[in-house]
Amino acid sequence: MNLSPVNYAEMCKQLAQISALVAGFSFAFISVLITSTSGKRITNWVIGFSIASIAGFLICALTWTLNASRMSIYIQEEVKSIPAVFVSLHRILSLIFTLSFFLFFITLGLTGWIRSKKLGIVSSAISLSASLFFIYLLTSFIS
Repeated sequence: MNLSPVNYAEMCKQLAQISALVAGFSFAFISVLITSTSGKRITNWVIGFSIASIAGFLICALTWTLNASRMSIYIQEEVKSIPAVFVSLHRILSLIFTLSFFLFFITLGLTGWIRSKKLGIVSSAISLSASLFFIYLLTSFIS
């Protein structure tokens, strides 16, 4: 990755915003599930996967935000390229971000099973399709 601190900071801001947005949706979703009276075991699984997804997205959002703010120092000092430690950190965060999206897709797939078997099959099929499409799109960005 040969980015300037300005470009890297902007990329971090965008990724942090996406992470925070999806974490917020997941949090709102589990808030509804936690207050529901459903005693089904699948509800607990959905809540667990959703919490894991939220944790990953929040880690990414916070760290990418901190990376973007740290880049302001390098921008002021007119550093031409970002230090290697940020490249390594970005790779780790990208893996966490990707894993969090898969956990999010699992959550979406399991939600239908709370209501009925038919809806469970539909939600699982849609989630599986979205996951496969996500994998297909990611292959364009993995070098």
